[in-house]
Amino acid sequence: MFQLSQSALVKSAIAAAVGLGVVVSISACGAGQVSQTATQAAAVNGATVRLGALTLADVQIIYPGTTAPAEVFTNGGPFQIAFYISNNDPVNDTKLVSITAPTGTITLDGDTTVPAGLVLRAGKPAGMIATQGQTPLEVTYTGAGKLVSPGLTVPLTFNFSTKGKASSIVVDTPVDAGSLMERKDKDPADSAEEGGHH
Repeated sequence: MFQLSQSALVKSAIAAAVGLGVVVSISACGAGQVSQTATQAAAVNGATVRLGALTLADVQIIYPGTTAPAEVFTNGGPFQIAFYISNNDPVNDTKLVSITAPTGTITLDGDTTVPAGLVLRAGKPAGMIATQGQTPLEVTYTGAGKLVSPGLTVPLTFNFSTKGKASSIVVDTPVDAGSLMERKDKDPADSAEEGGHH
């Protein structure tokens, strides 16, 4: 009788150990894991930086929307620059005084005021619908030489003035390929042909 109890006890202990092992292994699978959305950046193509009450978002050099973009890159422009600048100061307007680059010239055409509590928008990235009733600032970059190239970033310095006080920030600005680059998917027929050779 004692042996049966001891045998039953051993079986129970083994079953408990196996069960505990399963629970530990399942919980260990998720330990240290971080969800994709926890580290995933926002679905924008440009850079985002902060300077005091200002947030510069989706800063990018727009891929040339011409029939010969290679010529634009070879000639060092002209390129359009797009961005949003939001002013979280509820009282003071800020002025975008200039944008400078290591080479070439950047011109600003339009109102460069970032109103208190509002947003200044520049350019129109590929695929973006213009906001009704809002005229974006036009920012043109010329004489860039070989500095602008797809896959690289360009350090652009944004210079501001708020109540006579100057401030600036460097933004590593990417070139956005936008929706103008042709996507080349693999033809399923090619895969079938390749499979036939095995």
